[in-house]
Amino acid sequence: AAARLLAAAKKPLIVTCNAGRLPSGFAALAAFAEVQAIPVIQHKPRYLSLPTTHAMYLGTEPKRMVPEADVILALECDVPWMPVQASPQAGAAIIHAGMDPLHTGIPIRGYASEVTLGGDTALILDGLSRAMEAPAAALIAQRRKWIDGHRRALEKEIATTRKMAATSTPIHAAWASHCISEAKDADAVVVNEYTLMLDHARFEQADCYFGSSAASGLGWGAGAALGAKLAAPERQVIAVLGDGAYLFANPVAVHHAAALHELPVLFVVMNNAMWGAVHHFTRAMYPEGAAARSNRQVFTHLDKLPAFEDVARAAGGFGERVERPEDLPAAIARALEVMREEKRHALLNVICRA
Repeated sequence: AAARLLAAAKKPLIVTCNAGRLPSGFAALAAFAEVQAIPVIQHKPRYLSLPTTHAMYLGTEPKRMVPEADVILALECDVPWMPVQASPQAGAAIIHAGMDPLHTGIPIRGYASEVTLGGDTALILDGLSRAMEAPAAALIAQRRKWIDGHRRALEKEIATTRKMAATSTPIHAAWASHCISEAKDADAVVVNEYTLMLDHARFEQADCYFGSSAASGLGWGAGAALGAKLAAPERQVIAVLGDGAYLFANPVAVHHAAALHELPVLFVVMNNAMWGAVHHFTRAMYPEGAAARSNRQVFTHLDKLPAFEDVARAAGGFGERVERPEDLPAAIARALEVMREEKRHALLNVICRA
């Protein structure tokens, strides 16, 4: 049934969060999306599920394509879209697939499903491929035309934002994400606790990107990066953390552990002196609410923060504060050189926009 829906769709869409949990799922999705000409959106991904340069990769924002799609495959995705931001068109068919496709551990989840497939990502996609005939050339051409239009719009949006961000002071997260991406190794492990903007970074391989867990637990990122370095000591490891996430990580213990166990990890703290998640999501859910009308939104400001770079130095690491966008590439290069040549951990305290 799922194969019939996807095969006949003029504007099919895959939305995923965790399809790349295993390398087999990463490879299977790349092959399936290319053959079938189905675009993929990685919504708040916890694992990279598709190379960011793949022809079918359409960014991280479901509202870009969800309202137009006639068939949507939510593949290992607990929140395929935010209903307050976008919803499928009337009559669109929804397929949920994954190890627990209805996410039975989330009692308030209420996404409709015409077809539900339980199982491993690679096996599900293999089964769909076997059940689907090769798409007709005319249908593939129609899909690619739709996809190309959205891809051009996405690329223009990214280019415009990056041009603005390159000279923005305080530093824009898009510029910081771009600079980190340009400096990192191709197989670097990047742990992202909220602040790296995936649309402004480049990842090609499985097991290179790890985002925040649905279980929450603010402060997991720094410790996860140390664990990644222990698991793969030959690979470069970078943790991109919000200032609040860094505070919740017990930073003194983190830097002590990095020094004690000789783990040269780079911690990039995106310091906007506020609880960004509280600020942005409150305003996103209640754009006309009291918080949005307030000159100083409560429970969002982090005043009188310590000098994070000094915390790293106190444990024998490299620390530097960066305030200007033009200084960031060189600062990242210095930190990575210290990690490579001196085998010390490093921290960049990047002063960012709110």
